[in-house]
Amino acid sequence: MSQAVNRLTAQHGTLFVVAAGNSGPSDESIGSPAAADSALTVGAVDRQDGLAEFSSRGPRWVNGAIKPDITAPGVGIVAARAANSSAGKPGETHFAASGTSMATPHVAGAAAILAAQHPDWTPEQLKSALMASSKPNDTLTAYQQGAGRVDVARATTLRVTPSAGSLSLGTALWPHHDDAPIEKTVTYRNTGATPVTFALTTALTDQSGKPAVAGIATVEPSTITVPAGGEASAKLTVRTSVESPDGRYSGALVASDGTTAVRTPIGFTKEVESYDVNLSFLDFDGKPTDQYFYRFVSHAQPKAFLRYDPSGTLTQRIPKGEYYYEAYVQTTGRRGLTQIVEPAFEVSGNSSFVNDARVGEQPGFTTEQPNAKIGSADLQFGMRLKWGDTGLSMYLRDFEGFLVRPATTSAPGAFTYGQSAVLAEPDGSGGFAGSPYLYHLTFQHDSTVPKGLVRKVSDRSLAVVHSEVASHTKGATAERDGVARGAVPLKIKEFYTPNTPWYGSVLELDNGEPFPPLTSQQSATPRSFKLGRPVTERWNQAVFGPAFPKFPLRLDRWAGRGGDQISISLPMFADQSATHFGTSKISRARTVLYRGDTVVSESPYQGYIYTPVPAERTAYRLHAEAARDGISELSTKITADWGFTSGHAAGDQRAVLPLLAVRFAPTLDIENRARAGNAFTFPMYVQRNGSDQVTDVKAPVVQVSYDDGAKWQPAHLVRIGDRWLVTVKHPKDAKFVSLKAQARDASGNTVDQTIIRAYGLK
Repeated sequence: MSQAVNRLTAQHGTLFVVAAGNSGPSDESIGSPAAADSALTVGAVDRQDGLAEFSSRGPRWVNGAIKPDITAPGVGIVAARAANSSAGKPGETHFAASGTSMATPHVAGAAAILAAQHPDWTPEQLKSALMASSKPNDTLTAYQQGAGRVDVARATTLRVTPSAGSLSLGTALWPHHDDAPIEKTVTYRNTGATPVTFALTTALTDQSGKPAVAGIATVEPSTITVPAGGEASAKLTVRTSVESPDGRYSGALVASDGTTAVRTPIGFTKEVESYDVNLSFLDFDGKPTDQYFYRFVSHAQPKAFLRYDPSGTLTQRIPKGEYYYEAYVQTTGRRGLTQIVEPAFEVSGNSSFVNDARVGEQPGFTTEQPNAKIGSADLQFGMRLKWGDTGLSMYLRDFEGFLVRPATTSAPGAFTYGQSAVLAEPDGSGGFAGSPYLYHLTFQHDSTVPKGLVRKVSDRSLAVVHSEVASHTKGATAERDGVARGAVPLKIKEFYTPNTPWYGSVLELDNGEPFPPLTSQQSATPRSFKLGRPVTERWNQAVFGPAFPKFPLRLDRWAGRGGDQISISLPMFADQSATHFGTSKISRARTVLYRGDTVVSESPYQGYIYTPVPAERTAYRLHAEAARDGISELSTKITADWGFTSGHAAGDQRAVLPLLAVRFAPTLDIENRARAGNAFTFPMYVQRNGSDQVTDVKAPVVQVSYDDGAKWQPAHLVRIGDRWLVTVKHPKDAKFVSLKAQARDASGNTVDQTIIRAYGLK
């Protein structure tokens, strides 16, 4: 897109004013099309001309050029609010938003005013005038703000403008004792009726922000007179051979007549100690290929180095130090690739490195089941550095055609290699229907990528889990972890690498439906299994309803608040397991958030709200309903109302909304039925969003119905610790049991939920 902007500017004489992007505060975060040479690229500042944290900044990646070019107000900009928009403050007709997209219109408008004043000006002249007249923030570098904040009033009165908006002078390669001077001519044009005399000076800072060493940048002559209607030129010379710190330099060439200053941003890099790494990429035929990717990631700072040359041979210039190196090579017409990782690639001199697709091992697992094949797989390369984490994850159907080259370097305690796979019995048709077993296997290795990636595993070294998938839809098929399929109800013997966190899922598919045939999905939060006695894991076990399984790294996963934005996405059809969360195909749904009796937001989705709210702490009511008529025999309609209070969430930490869920865990057969005609007792517990357990629930109430909610009668409850036992009496002729429950905690949070056809009777 950057090339397209440059081309269209040249063809049509159009100045493109482009948002810098919102990828700050990292350096080199300008993307396309903001990186275009001809674009006037706009960063965002606040009302005090301070750079917005989100505003993307330079230098431009690869060649170190100055970007953005200019800044404009982009924080809390009030604009018209579209009808039915979720955007909030300050009122119904307007809202405030932040971003470089809010800053850019200010500059586009300024450019339009200037173009109307000077209809014969080229895009470069408009750009130069706007930059030269802008107001700089002395605490920011040219790579952060360009020339400074746009000043349209000054731009329309400025008589003398420079020939270029900025001077990006490139990089002087290390070492610097014999660097040639870098020279650039700047021409000033006077559109006024009288001559103007300027004193020319440079004001530069080095990488640390200190004033640059004297003599590193000079301008000749030091004084020029620009005639009325004419031009005058000066030569800027940068001498990087001068004894001075290495790194980036930025500042401005300033032309001043005592009352007016015309500024042209300057930027250049005096390269730190760096070396050439010659890279070559060979395919499976041993020929150079254009199908590759690589990157060097610094151990010392969050910075990556990468280039691309279609010839398959290139030189990467890179500072001295240690790097995490990652590359892959592909071959035309061949499935897969070869992955190459070096955890500690040392750069201390010029060197060469060959990335040969033929050098590598195909990962894999062998088990006691000779016919077992991989149905899903992944590769993990994880690097923990002092500034953060980096690495690579690859999720694959299997390992066929995928090679991993054993590493020659290591990083103990920092690097981890991992391979995982789910294996099952093939059905001869490309799938795993009817497989009586599943293997969930993983191999982790610290410090390096080792040799011997085909791992032999015995059943006695694995945890054994008997998996049972109950039925709630006639004629459906269940799929375990995206691999093994079978008609429900379904039983599978599963083997796990022990003491390892595993996610899990069951998809229920309607065989009579066109794609996508998904009826429901149950997923598990990470859990691990131990060696020893086999355990049973039950899926699709009624009662299905709202749930709040805890995610330790994301406590607000289901309902949270950031600042004054509430986001809710409830799993409305979770099975009875405390660690499962579920969703379902539905026939209708409705979710409404109330503040008092006022509707704050409404959606036609199950358990979903995303809306701005007032800052003050106040009471809310959330209503959610979902039905699956003709889709499932159980939990055909769920209705729930939650009461809670919420106020402004300060800082970066999101607040957890304290919603409650009443969970029922009856012992049912694999078709989700209990026996009719007798008393039936089952456990009940309460979950609270973001909490481990709930012990402060006050006197919950449960009612039962045997006619789909037409008539209700109280159930008997006995509290045992943080759970209750619920006792009901099933009539002989009843077919389904519906449940209604109300609960309140010590903080006043409430839930009132109804589940029609919670489980069946036989």
